[in-house]
Amino acid sequence: MQTQSHIVKQKTGADDPELQANLQEALGQVSPEDVIAIADELAERHARLFLGLRADSASLASSFADIASAVAHTKANARTLVNYFAQGDYQLIRDLLEGESPAPVRVAVFVETLNALDTRLALELATGLLHNTFPSQHWLWTRWLWDPTVGTGILPLLAGSVHNLAADNLADGYVRVGAVTAMSVKFGEGTGLFVDELMNDPKRVPFANSAFLACAYSVYLYGTTSWRLSREFNGLLPTLPNMARRLLGLRKSGNS
Repeated sequence: MQTQSHIVKQKTGADDPELQANLQEALGQVSPEDVIAIADELAERHARLFLGLRADSASLASSFADIASAVAHTKANARTLVNYFAQGDYQLIRDLLEGESPAPVRVAVFVETLNALDTRLALELATGLLHNTFPSQHWLWTRWLWDPTVGTGILPLLAGSVHNLAADNLADGYVRVGAVTAMSVKFGEGTGLFVDELMNDPKRVPFANSAFLACAYSVYLYGTTSWRLSREFNGLLPTLPNMARRLLGLRKSGNS
């Protein structure tokens, strides 16, 4: 028997005055231990894959498939990225990571040059590379954070409006996503998920907000599904923490 989901009330949007209260209540399904575990996994991946990343072609060629999987939350998108760079020309990535222009300009140039790709995927690659390589300096811009083509994502829901995210160009858009991402920390603090064990650990804290935002979007995604599946089907869906892992390009955990 199918029952309607009431995790988050139906037909919520960024201008819904009840949404933040509903979302904050629904985040009770996520534990601080979930967020800590995801932050640990992001920190481990950073150390293993991104910390020593060199922007030369040989290094990128050997690790690019893993990088694509890390920044794209579906296997199909990861394959698209691998195929796009199959010729082994990584100069754009070198310019993105090592260029002298401000990061918003580098992101915009990177995405505009990759005009054969979906803009959202190019943004996920650019900002995924920057955030995972320099997590304290740069931030993600994924479609689940803010997708201006359809006006959806967790950031406008937490901010209560799309106003602060509206931008005239990609560089400005990246700056605005960063500002709203920083503002979302206040919301996270109000949930009780940003515990000292997370925020006082120098390896965890650069990834704390990304872990929280992925959990928040997973709660919202599950909560606004029009109908719950039967128990048999529901058991096939990822758990909330594993959905968050998928959004961040991590492998699912068998413990959650």
